[in-house]
Amino acid sequence: MIPGISDLTSQALLASLRGLDARSAAIKDNIANVETPGYQAKVVDFESSLSDALADGDVSGATTTTSRSLAPTRLNGNNVAIDQQMTQLTETELRHQLSISALNAKYRLLRTAITGG
Repeated sequence: MIPGISDLTSQALLASLRGLDARSAAIKDNIANVETPGYQAKVVDFESSLSDALADGDVSGATTTTSRSLAPTRLNGNNVAIDQQMTQLTETELRHQLSISALNAKYRLLRTAITGG
């Protein structure tokens, strides 16, 4: 860790990006399998672990977990709700963009502090 560059905020943003990437991949799998009989949607959680890790002041212990959705299934055993998945994908992409913007803003401030202008 490089002080000032790899601080807790940067580490949290990077952990968030990893979690959002995992969620995006799971949602895309869910969408691709919307008609696959017996397919159970994947659900990704990283926020609770990241929140706990931030409270401890060390995000290195933050984990991303993937589980199966417990939502009701259709007659073919599939429980992917395409409208929910599309909404979650949009939300995930927006959160990803926000995290990237925050990280970029932090690095711009550091660059300004280093170069003085």
